[in-house]
Amino acid sequence: MAGKQVLLVVYDDGSAGPERIAEAARAHACTLLFAVADTPHAREMTPALEAFGVVVDLDDVDELRQYEPAGIVTFSEYQLGRTAELAVTLKLTHHDISAVPAITRKDLQREALRAAGVEAVRARTVRSPGDVDAALAAVGLPAIVKPVVSAASRNTLALEDPAEAREVVTGLLALEPELLLEEQLIGRPTPHPWGDYVAVDCVVEGEDVVPVFVTSKFALAPPFRERGGYGARSILPADEIEMLIELSGRAVRAVGIRGGMAQVEIKLTADGPRVIEVNGRLGGWTDDLARRSATSDPVGLAVAAALGRPLSRPDVLGGDAITFRYLITPPMQAGRVAAIGDITPLRTLPGVGRVTVLTEVGADVDWRLGTQSAVATISGQVDTHEQLVELIDRIESARWIEYV
Repeated sequence: MAGKQVLLVVYDDGSAGPERIAEAARAHACTLLFAVADTPHAREMTPALEAFGVVVDLDDVDELRQYEPAGIVTFSEYQLGRTAELAVTLKLTHHDISAVPAITRKDLQREALRAAGVEAVRARTVRSPGDVDAALAAVGLPAIVKPVVSAASRNTLALEDPAEAREVVTGLLALEPELLLEEQLIGRPTPHPWGDYVAVDCVVEGEDVVPVFVTSKFALAPPFRERGGYGARSILPADEIEMLIELSGRAVRAVGIRGGMAQVEIKLTADGPRVIEVNGRLGGWTDDLARRSATSDPVGLAVAAALGRPLSRPDVLGGDAITFRYLITPPMQAGRVAAIGDITPLRTLPGVGRVTVLTEVGADVDWRLGTQSAVATISGQVDTHEQLVELIDRIESARWIEYV
């Protein structure tokens, strides 16, 4: 690895795969050192990682140190804490370890946002059935319950009735050690298929928060499952996007992020934008949408930031392209995939570039997995928002999969 800077990538399931990371590394003339977590996904991907760099066990700090990495990055929500610890050990720049709790724990994040005057959503942590009544009294209804530590909207539910709330929360405590009960943010009326929230991805260098892409979202599938997003051209006006970018910067600083990547999800309410959450990594489809729309290179920017390279400032408001990624989710009552038909009618729809089926006949489906319950993704590009509306309607009306 002599002659080039070495980038240490803490690898696990996340928003960038081995080939994409390697492409960005080549563009920035660095070599890759993968610290592999002991998880099923990371173990499965090890042969692919070995094709693009050196692979070392995440816990073998002495061997990692021998390669003298110049920077460190992770694209995995699940490894943010471990990456911060490793950065301290190897004297590299990443999220400050003191900020990790507010980045990864939704309850502490709410406290940090409130303390900074950025957001004041009512919220309480629930650790036992005995906490439920006090939490309901403090938060009120309607509310949302979610795990304190989670990703992809797993086990996230709306609560409207006190008796139902007690039953649901008690049931979830059998699955999750800690829950967050918080005020439900009510989105402003928004026509189908558009969502009432957006995501702003940023690269951070000290106090400078640079937006790299704004993902406009599609309407959620019940109860709170993402259906993907589109960009760069949004149905929202440019001045509103600028306001959302400013809010995302304040939210990022509030939780203590001073380096690397971040994503801020923002709800559009009748009273103005409200922060849903801050993530300390690149969003799931951001890189794909940003690159296909020729807006920016988010994974490349993450690599550059980790290595201390000068950062470009992409024009996130100037794009005319409308690229999209749409997730097909099963109905909440579905339990298993009964049949998969011909997907050619989906593939030949105007504007569709790729259809990826994520399931198989006989596979279980479970809405409680949130975004990970999706059975297919469809990506492509259109010229107008009107074309995208028509396309989503045709995608949703296609009958290619059956459930029991």
